[in-house]
Amino acid sequence: MTRVRNEKGSMSVELVLLTPALVACILVIAGGARYVDARGQTSSAAFVAARAASLTSDQQAAVAAGREAASRALADRGLACGTLTVRVDAGEFLPGGQVRAVVTCIADLSDLAGFGLPGTKSFTSTAVVPIEEHRVL
Repeated sequence: MTRVRNEKGSMSVELVLLTPALVACILVIAGGARYVDARGQTSSAAFVAARAASLTSDQQAAVAAGREAASRALADRGLACGTLTVRVDAGEFLPGGQVRAVVTCIADLSDLAGFGLPGTKSFTSTAVVPIEEHRVL
């Protein structure tokens, strides 16, 4: 004599058990994507700042141009930094010298904080751009 099992409601139980795991996976992927995107945009902003600073005519203009370029680059890409710090080192601002830009962005990740991720994360990137050797400043 074979016994027939009643499987009514088993799909509902599976759905209830698997939904939180699926949501957690999606949030981990979203958090990882936000980290990678913020790191890439910070790196890009550092390069933009150094390049803009290298194209100016003196040290003071280089620092101002670098800061403005980094702020504009991050704003154009939609990255919201709670705190943005741009340091432009134009100490070797002479033909054959170099300009260094360090961009630090503290990104707000509070919407993902309830899932084990920190509320904020600091991303720092450095870029160095040479000043043309045959350039007249």
